[in-house]
Amino acid sequence: MMGNKGMRKRKIIALISIIVLISLGIAGCTIVTLEVYSQSFDRTEGFRDDYFYTYLTWNDIDQIKYPREVIHFNSGGNRLQGFIYGMANNKGLVVISHGLGGSADAYFPMIMYFVDQGWRVFAYNNTGVAGSEGASMRGLSQSAIDLDAALSYIGNTSPFNDLPVMLVGHSWGGFAVCTVLNFDHNVNAVVSFAGFNSAKEIFEEQGVAMVGGIYYALTPQVWALERQLFGDKVNLTAVGGINRADIPVMIVQSSDDDVVLSNSSSIYAHRNRITNPNLEIVFFDGDEASGHEFVFGSREQREYMEIATDSWEAYKEGHQNITNALLAQWAEEFNFDKIRANELNADLMDRINEFFNRECL
Repeated sequence: MMGNKGMRKRKIIALISIIVLISLGIAGCTIVTLEVYSQSFDRTEGFRDDYFYTYLTWNDIDQIKYPREVIHFNSGGNRLQGFIYGMANNKGLVVISHGLGGSADAYFPMIMYFVDQGWRVFAYNNTGVAGSEGASMRGLSQSAIDLDAALSYIGNTSPFNDLPVMLVGHSWGGFAVCTVLNFDHNVNAVVSFAGFNSAKEIFEEQGVAMVGGIYYALTPQVWALERQLFGDKVNLTAVGGINRADIPVMIVQSSDDDVVLSNSSSIYAHRNRITNPNLEIVFFDGDEASGHEFVFGSREQREYMEIATDSWEAYKEGHQNITNALLAQWAEEFNFDKIRANELNADLMDRINEFFNRECL
């Protein structure tokens, strides 16, 4: 029989082994977390290669009709790039916050629409996007932080600080335009397209989809990293901002959104927790379901994009290198029409315009 000394030695060895295994596990989780985080928020120039010909940008339209002024403002230690359109319009200022992986130019049809309706428009690139500084997009909370900086710039700049301010955001930007209401800014109304409620919820939803149950082992590392980057701001939510501001807010969501799910991470899914009496909800379902990326697009736009996508998928079969040159060749042969590919839902946009107009009367 082993003596007490031998038993104590055995227990110590076992304890050391457990500590080593835990340490190795934590180190492994940390490495995985940093890698996933890095890939998720790497710097982007705003357009994926295979969408290069999809978006309608300022370079595609009549720049004399839609001139723009380039401005810069600071967010943290980075200098961000913004664009002002419709400088002669004085009805109000529409500020557009873009989605993750996109840029200000990805929303140009919407920019043109608001300018045509008499609005001045301010669109900008978040940290780590296109013409803005930043080695990366940092994380999900960054969109609200950048919008906070943009609104501070607007409030301190004489051509803008007397105008009613309307916020429009999509996805990452849809989160930002509601979450920024937790800060003190003069905002008159908000429209959020396919916005999520909190960084924590969308992280969990996307994390489980990517790596399954392993995500829960990574959770402590994810939130340690988030807190290191954003401090207490990581806990801010869209619903909290909506309830705090008590201003008109429109939530637009589609039932078939496969990025921000309508029944879990979306602001729409938390509608029963919203106490703001000025909430307006637009929910697309059935034949009207419009997905995530083009939730504000027309039915004709979606049908056209389905045809174009099928054509492109067939065209690139057999090619080992999928390049912009190949995409350009396909676009020319297909006679790809950017106007049709970006047609807005006219009824929805007119409803939003009237929603904003009521705040300027």
